[in-house]
Parts: sequence; C-alpha cells; structure tokens
Amino acid sequence: MLSVAPASPPGSVQVMHRKVQSVQAGGNVTFSCQLVKKEDVLQVTWQKETDGAEDNIATYSTMNGQKIAKGYVGHVSFAHTELQVSAISLHGVTFQDEGCYKCIFNTFPLGAVSGRMCLKVYGKAS
Repeated sequence: MLSVAPASPPGSVQVMHRKVQSVQAGGNVTFSCQLVKKEDVLQVTWQKETDGAEDNIATYSTMNGQKIAKGYVGHVSFAHTELQVSAISLHGVTFQDEGCYKCIFNTFPLGAVSGRMCLKVYGKAS
C-alpha cells in the first residue's frame, strides 16, 4: 500500500512511500520512495532514526554513484538507483533494524524533500 506524504514546504513536492512495513527477524525488506512530480534531484540519501539522531545509511548521486555507510556494508544494498525513484534493501534483518527510516531527495532549487517509513520486526513463530 502506497501513501502520499506531504513534503516540506507544503503543497510543493510529494514523496510516495509505504508508511509501515513488517518483517520477520532474519528476513529481508525493501524500502522504496518515489517523487510524485519530476524534480531536479542532485542526490538521494537514506537515513535511520536512532535515539533522536539520524544515521546516514546510503547515498546515491550521478556524480558519486552508490555509497553505503561503513556500518551497513553487507547488510544494506540499493534495490533501485534513480534520482526520481530510490529503494534500499536490508538483508538478514535483526531487532536492531526496527525503527524509522527516511529517504531524502536533495533537489534544486527546492532543497530537501523527504519521506518517512517505519519497520516493525517480529520474532520467528515457535
């Protein structure tokens, strides 16, 4: 199910994404974000919200290509790399992966436009 979340500033740009996803521990999950309207995007950044702080996971730009942050190499990969549509996959999900994630489209001249989604991790059935 896709939902459209208003972007900032209100009424200008919107990002489509799923608000909540669930996955079993040990499974894989993919987060996807798409700009509703074509914009001039310079870079897409993915972040995880951790204790009120935002931890960079991955970035993609035409100039620098795909970059996965050190702590996420082997655990996160890009599933889709375009400047208008971006998706990352988490592999072998653990309970530490539970939380909220942001996709940030750095656009010109509007600035940053983001979507936010949360992940719920559940245990294996016994």
